Amino acid sequence: MLDKLPKRVGIFAKDLCGSSFDVRDSVQKAGYHGLKGSFIGTALNASPTLDKLELEDIRQVAQESGITLGLQLGMHNPYCPERSSDALKVGNGDLAKGLLKLTEAALQLGQPNVMMVVGMEEDRFNRSVPWSTQLAEVSSFLKQLEPDLRSLGARVLIKTHEEITSWEVRRLLEGLDPNSFGVAFDPVNLIVRMEDPIAAADRLAGLIYQVHVDDAHLLWNGRGYSRLLCPVGKGCIDWPALIARIGETDPNAWYWGEIHRAELDTPFLNEGWFDEHPDIGIAEVATWVSKGMPLSQSPQSLVGDIDERIHTVIRYITGSDTRLNQTTC
Repeated sequence: MLDKLPKRVGIFAKDLCGSSFDVRDSVQKAGYHGLKGSFIGTALNASPTLDKLELEDIRQVAQESGITLGLQLGMHNPYCPERSSDALKVGNGDLAKGLLKLTEAALQLGQPNVMMVVGMEEDRFNRSVPWSTQLAEVSSFLKQLEPDLRSLGARVLIKTHEEITSWEVRRLLEGLDPNSFGVAFDPVNLIVRMEDPIAAADRLAGLIYQVHVDDAHLLWNGRGYSRLLCPVGKGCIDWPALIARIGETDPNAWYWGEIHRAELDTPFLNEGWFDEHPDIGIAEVATWVSKGMPLSQSPQSLVGDIDERIHTVIRYITGSDTRLNQTTC
């Protein structure tokens, strides 16, 4: 358990309530478990038409329950527009317009900080378009959003997702307005990129507005490590040290329990792996490798027991021992 609990804690509604959930029910259930927030995804989950009256009603329900809603914009890589279908639909084919409309709706729901994911791991290893070119296009696109985000008083948080390193997120943000952009720090993804979460938190210090709480082991698979997801506090991420470190530099960050499901590998023995990760230094590699588990037969699933992981993350960040009666709202 943690020596000092974070104050701003919530959980992804899709994890607590299932993939199909009612926002009002997710608010009620988050409160029941002693949480302060429910991460509902895009504002379309609150109102499929982004109706202002419906959004206001949801905001009031959350506010009266003492629950903060977490919001995101989705996944946006200019080279993979098919992943931005929600924003394109909302913007009538205009991605920038759609993202801003989703951001405005998030503000109406009481959330000025909206998360954005750049892409997927396969993008990093795309042989037709270099990863550096993709990141340059992402940077250029985000730069276009700056004036409107500044006018709205909103901030886009770039998630340390499975495809991107903390160094790359840092460089993206160095070219953007710090009042309009920040970081959604997800260490269980960073370990797939061969990073030490503590070192990554130091690289992104002062820019972290939300932290995604989950855990995993690194399991030797013959070519590198596989991410073996597990209940928080039982894996290779030193959460007490990490929360203490982030608490010093980013004391107002929100902590969101998120139950990851992707089965990802880090095959660093493959030819060219380190060429694809030029920022990694020997000292950090040594720290990362030391966290791995020895050669053993891999379990059938690397995702683990979902119910146990949901219960454990709630208990971990709230300090309570309330058992889940059910996993769907």
